[in-house]
Amino acid sequence: MKAVAIIPARGGSKGIPRKSIRPLAGKPLIYYAIEACKACTGLAAVYVTTDDPEIAMLAHRFGAQVIHRPEALANDAATLDPVIEHAMRSIEEQEGTGFDVVVTVQATSPLVLPADIEEALYLFENPETDTVLSVVDDRHLCWRIVDGQAVPAYERRVNRQALPSNFRETGAVIACRRGQLSRGTRIGSRVQLLEMPQLRSFDIDSIADFHLCESMLLRRKVVFTVVGYPEVGLGHVYRTLLLAHELVSCEIHFVCEASSKMAAKIIASKNYQIHECEDGALLQSVLTLKPDFVINDILDTDAAYIFALKQQGLRVVNFEDMGSGADIADLVVNALYSPHNDNDNLLSGPHYFCLRDEFIYLPERPARDSVQRVLITFGGADDADLTSQVLRAIEPICRGYGIFIDIVTGPGYRHHEHLNQVLMQLPRDVVNYVGATTRISDYMCTADLAVTSGGRTVLELAALQVPTMVICQSYRETIHEFASQANGVMNFGLWTELDLNQFIQKFEMLIESSDSREEMRRKASSIDLRKGKKRVIDAIISLSSAGI
Repeated sequence: MKAVAIIPARGGSKGIPRKSIRPLAGKPLIYYAIEACKACTGLAAVYVTTDDPEIAMLAHRFGAQVIHRPEALANDAATLDPVIEHAMRSIEEQEGTGFDVVVTVQATSPLVLPADIEEALYLFENPETDTVLSVVDDRHLCWRIVDGQAVPAYERRVNRQALPSNFRETGAVIACRRGQLSRGTRIGSRVQLLEMPQLRSFDIDSIADFHLCESMLLRRKVVFTVVGYPEVGLGHVYRTLLLAHELVSCEIHFVCEASSKMAAKIIASKNYQIHECEDGALLQSVLTLKPDFVINDILDTDAAYIFALKQQGLRVVNFEDMGSGADIADLVVNALYSPHNDNDNLLSGPHYFCLRDEFIYLPERPARDSVQRVLITFGGADDADLTSQVLRAIEPICRGYGIFIDIVTGPGYRHHEHLNQVLMQLPRDVVNYVGATTRISDYMCTADLAVTSGGRTVLELAALQVPTMVICQSYRETIHEFASQANGVMNFGLWTELDLNQFIQKFEMLIESSDSREEMRRKASSIDLRKGKKRVIDAIISLSSAGI
């Protein structure tokens, strides 16, 4: 097939004067339609039909050819079918050849992509197709007026998604066979619909449309790369989801390597666009998406990966990065560490901890004089099964004091059988085994004392002013400097070096000493962790001169 695109743009628009050449995101409106057509591989030529010399000049400069429209086809009463028919005859005379398909692309639909036009052309491979129309599924609960009365146009009230499809023409693309146009109309008897997403279905007809469409064109594309599997837990996933929720004006994508299927599953459940790739193929997957920003929450990065992103002109933000890539990134956020250098790109310390909303919107609970509930949570995979070890150590003490124990394990916990054996030996009214939960704050805010590992959970507990005892699961956790006495945390170091007797003694001491617990609460409350998320978001936004 030989196809030509025709973009109609008259100069006498009334609703928005000079609409076709009014600036949109810094370029004349007609520029976007011309660019989409030029980038479409299935078109042999791109023409603009206009009566206006200025529109003609700009169309030429943007790479389109121009057909002069006679005055009789440029007034308010003129419809598009004769305009396109006139342009088509002029083009064939000028080109000295005929065309099989005529594609009308409206200048007022600047979000149309080359792929949309190519899909319209592809539908003509069916020889029965006369016309292809771009449409959007616009199903809603609708009403009509019958004999002066409002009458529902539906049989029963259901959620919008359960209604039958109701396709509305967008006007962005109308393609037809040349023979169909010769019949005086582009709409034949055999029509195929080209369904487009709502976000690309703008038809600019008012100043409000201009503003809305401009905000879409100026949106930044942000790609999050995320790690999440049993050994590292899901804290990285929840942090990136938190940030994505805040960047409401951005187009958001997530990329996970194959080893992080657990992370990909959770992200997909939140209805974000998730792209999975093979381990080692992260860079190519990110670049394929052509982002403006890349936010890496994958622990330590190497310099080659970050350098490759920067070479493409991308802004790069890394979290908890102590690798060689940290020196090259535009911004590094390490909330678990105190600053060790003067790099301008480093934000470190608890003031930059991104606290999830579930830990912010909670009523404050005054400290109790006695310990009534203890929380055990080691998150992640808890490879050493510290959950069971701590439970066995503290259960006799808690039973003696009448203290209830809540146990929350992470989604990667693999010692359920062993833990259940321990639990079967204990009275049912002593321990509540929760397993994995999306509402851990419910258990934190009722705890009078908590035992956990040395990761992000320590800061979440501190935000709720819960006295906390820490046993580190890995060497990396031992260098998380927030988990210290200065912040109201009792840290026992790496689990392999734990003095269990000392731990038990300190645990019982905290149960008996309300003054010690109150001192830990006071130190934890001295740091305002609730504003950390805003500080991080503000820092990310400031990286872009145009804003996000």
